[in-house]
Amino acid sequence: MKNKHIIEYLDYYIKSETINFAVLLKGTWGSGKTYFIKKLIENWETPNVANDDFIALSPIYISLNGISSKNEIIQKLREKINPFLYSKGVKFTTAILKGFIKSTVKIDFDSDKDGATDGSFNLDIDPITIFKGDNENIKGNRIIIFDDIERCKVPIDEVYGFINDFVEHSKCKIILISDEEKILEKEKKEPSTTPYASFKEKIIGQTFEILPNTEEAIEYFISLIKSEVCTVLNDNKNLILKIFNSSEKNNLRVLQRALFEFERLVNLLENISDADKPKYNLLIKSLLAYYLIYHIEFNTGNKLIKNFQQLFLLDDQKLDYQNYEELIKSEDLLHSTKIFSPENIISFIEGGHYEQLVEEVNNNYLYKPEEEKNWEKLWYWKFLSDSEFKILLEIVEKDFFEDGNLHFTEVLHISGILFNLIDNNLYQNKNKAEIIDKAYSIFSDITDFSDVEKYNSLLRNSWRKSYASEQTVEFRQLIAYLQNCIKLKQGKNLDKLVENKLYSLNDENIDELYDSFKEYNWGVGKIIEQTPIFKNIDHEKFCELILRLSNKGIFDLNGYFNYRYYPERTYANLRIEDFHKSEREFIIALKELLKTKIENINDQPLKVYALSNFLSDLENIALKLQ
Repeated sequence: MKNKHIIEYLDYYIKSETINFAVLLKGTWGSGKTYFIKKLIENWETPNVANDDFIALSPIYISLNGISSKNEIIQKLREKINPFLYSKGVKFTTAILKGFIKSTVKIDFDSDKDGATDGSFNLDIDPITIFKGDNENIKGNRIIIFDDIERCKVPIDEVYGFINDFVEHSKCKIILISDEEKILEKEKKEPSTTPYASFKEKIIGQTFEILPNTEEAIEYFISLIKSEVCTVLNDNKNLILKIFNSSEKNNLRVLQRALFEFERLVNLLENISDADKPKYNLLIKSLLAYYLIYHIEFNTGNKLIKNFQQLFLLDDQKLDYQNYEELIKSEDLLHSTKIFSPENIISFIEGGHYEQLVEEVNNNYLYKPEEEKNWEKLWYWKFLSDSEFKILLEIVEKDFFEDGNLHFTEVLHISGILFNLIDNNLYQNKNKAEIIDKAYSIFSDITDFSDVEKYNSLLRNSWRKSYASEQTVEFRQLIAYLQNCIKLKQGKNLDKLVENKLYSLNDENIDELYDSFKEYNWGVGKIIEQTPIFKNIDHEKFCELILRLSNKGIFDLNGYFNYRYYPERTYANLRIEDFHKSEREFIIALKELLKTKIENINDQPLKVYALSNFLSDLENIALKLQ
């Protein structure tokens, strides 16, 4: 049992009547120091016996994290002592108080000065005095634990000087808890006239280093989770332990947070069914393993964990994850890229963004193996048998050179894989120039790049996988050519895209205008809303569309027009630009036609009201665009 010798010593220490020194428990952040001492405090608690003749003390625990003065420490002590002096188990009698007040507290029974004795009272306690000497009215364990010493803003020598008063002048046991390395690091940067070692030696009689009791901590962390995820974690306790040990981080706090966040992630999954128990268990087990790896690594400073299990990395991008890979192999887990992409799991860990991660996990290939494409299987060529490799390569080669019906991200992936195979002397049927020519041909034939703004991130990687050969000259040629194709074709399609969006407006999609027109258009090199979107719109057709809207729809559309033509209301540094002014002719024509239409509407006073407000705003906009 880890730390058993420390537990035995502390039991001896608190029972001794002759020891007059403090004990220091040290360990790195997250090593479980606080958890360790709080479990011991439970054993040292004095039963709350209702008795009018004595005060039953229990260990007092105080965190010094963020404390900036000794007065704050004293105040925290008072707050901890108060419940012992006035609790359900203690009813002060006059006889007890007369002897007790002289040496310990000042009690004001008439706190509101109305001449009557109040049911509550104010305590002005000297925290040291209450522990001085023997007092038959005070029973129980006199123990004070000061945690987070290294996080206290009071200079460390002053903190130890304050604590030394308890050590030398009280009948209580003092236990200090700190990450001592942080104190020593700070001393190196900011040397003190009184070295830490000198005043530590005067106060600390025994120092112990707390080692994480991982198995017990994992049991405890899991017990705090009340959802069905608790069962999943209990079933995989050994896996959790192995991953934590393989990480070599020894940070139980990070592990606890990882388990709590994993619970949240699993509860967000809606489409994962446990009807097929073996598949479900494999998926959840694999997801748990990878989530812990990513969470622990990322939150202990390893931002390059994003490259974990990406097969086509340059040497300077690779880190040694052999400890994890051996564990993954022994547990027969899925490859991480079959479950999620690194960007999405890191986005969840770092910022709580879950939508894309949940979508990926919900649509994993374990439940839909038929949806995994042949080129995706070939991406894992290092793990294939020779027969599997030969079959897949022939199929992918045919799909690429003969069929060519591929998404542009698939073209990038297949090209990168073939480049990589050529570099490893595993593919000779075509050379790199032929691959590039075919990719160019496929790119040129693609007509629809309307969603390219969403695809920008996919140019870095997609399909949960990094691009093979993405750092090579040949691959960068493909990217450059693709960008030119997108720019050319998206520019041609801009007017059509805008028309489709505006002519399809209805009550349900008006609010989508804001986001739709914020997309970047490579063809014009601008965000769409920074182009003259209404310039070529047919005002008659648009007017009929407005008349078909509900009253609320008219109000919402009017709101968009105000957003567009009063940009300074949204952003102080924006103003009317030339692209706004080029739409003035459309605004005037729409205004005049709408005015005529309103005059012919009968028995719809609310509609007339909504349209009249819109008309009034159009008149003001027309004046503003002059």
